[in-house]
Amino acid sequence: MSARINLMTERIYVAADIGAGSGRVIAGRFDGSRLRFEETNRFENAQTPLPGGLHWDLVALYRNLLEGIRRAKALGAEPASVGVDTWGVDFALVDAAGRLCGLPHAYRDPRLDGVMDETCAKLGRRRIYDATGTQFMPINTLYQLVAEAKSPASQLGRAARFLMVPDLFDYWLSGVLSNEITIASTSQCLDVRTRDWSWDLLDAAGLPRRIFGELVRPGTVLGPIRGLEGYDTKVVAVGTHDTASAVAAIPVPKEGAWGCLSTGTWGLVGAEIPEPVFSDEAFADSWTNEVGVTGGIRFMKNLTGMWIYQELNRAWRAQGEEVPYDRMTEMAAKARPFVSFIDPDAPEFQRAGHMDEKIAAWCRRTGQPVPESKGAFARCALESMVLRYKELWGQLRRITGVKRDGLNMIGGATRNALHCRMTADALGVPVLCGPTEGACTGNVLVQMIALGDLKDLAEARELVRVSDPPIAYEPNRDTAAAWDSALARFSSIRVASLS
Repeated sequence: MSARINLMTERIYVAADIGAGSGRVIAGRFDGSRLRFEETNRFENAQTPLPGGLHWDLVALYRNLLEGIRRAKALGAEPASVGVDTWGVDFALVDAAGRLCGLPHAYRDPRLDGVMDETCAKLGRRRIYDATGTQFMPINTLYQLVAEAKSPASQLGRAARFLMVPDLFDYWLSGVLSNEITIASTSQCLDVRTRDWSWDLLDAAGLPRRIFGELVRPGTVLGPIRGLEGYDTKVVAVGTHDTASAVAAIPVPKEGAWGCLSTGTWGLVGAEIPEPVFSDEAFADSWTNEVGVTGGIRFMKNLTGMWIYQELNRAWRAQGEEVPYDRMTEMAAKARPFVSFIDPDAPEFQRAGHMDEKIAAWCRRTGQPVPESKGAFARCALESMVLRYKELWGQLRRITGVKRDGLNMIGGATRNALHCRMTADALGVPVLCGPTEGACTGNVLVQMIALGDLKDLAEARELVRVSDPPIAYEPNRDTAAAWDSALARFSSIRVASLS
């Protein structure tokens, strides 16, 4: 790969990647041949209970974003551009003057209880899937908007525009109202066939058309940054869904068919495909078709990722014992394998607090041994997550008809070597891990393409391969039978728990 620009000094691009648990601002520093990253700000992102429900403090996040940009400039060069990606499904409403109509709700807000079931009963589950191709999750934007419409304090009446969370940050940074398509495709309000809003579905749900704006593609330059004096930095609408940015960063092998796994608080198993899938099995198992940064489809299934592992850590901290994550993993590695499993996607594990007690209660209810140590709890969480990967890996093969040669694994959980080794062993395929900061990397790559500094995504991925070679994990074939046996037990426990 050769640089498309002749650099006398390095060029800096700022990526803000804000997840459901934390955010980070990272400076991508390009010297003409390699890309390296330097974190300029890291901060917490907590869902805050208030009298009106569970909310995000987006103003605090925005302040941290600006601070990260300032620190990036202090590295020695003004950033050429900035892009923001975040978690999916959550949104804000702004009025005709561009002001927030209210503090945005968080997707775990109790007001969503039962709304998906009511909406599906009214509109038809298959009709919704055929209109959007989106997986069914109670937290989806569609059901949040329906809940907002039903609320006595609804802000829809005075709302002029609907903005997903990264769209709001892009608006605050640039002054331009836009709806970026990759984040819109998480909402269950987008028709992935036409790449436009699913107008008939929105009408049937009783949602006002006027609030949904024109969709823009990743790589759209929105304009110069505002709110920071003396900056000529461009604001770029990147793949504003963090998974879209992360998948864009995968240095896909040039040979074979590969799947992908994005890991963090949430996990997504799937593959890049050219067209959406609406088959009976995709519908029955609620696979999602989301738009990628080049317009193709990220065919994926959402699952609970490291959330349970993180919540175990928080539970022990609340009990007065600080257990660093690396120590948790050491204890998990020493614990006896395949003793007890949970369904990581079960509703009781989606709420914060007392995760060790919830796991213990699940094990008792399903007739399994209750973990007796912190290592056993951590191992139960990791193995259950990996077995869910294995279950979905089999579904992916059946639905797409493609046997995949390996897995590209990206995201923060690639730092956990035990987790990566388990995944390779369980799936029985080579696993390539990296980049760790997948979303930030993809975010920067789209900015570079938008500014003409890289030709296309193929060249961008080659830059990743050169700058941050992935770590390879080969499967231990001797453990295949044990993982297959564990999957049979895990699946039977899941099925029994749903009945």
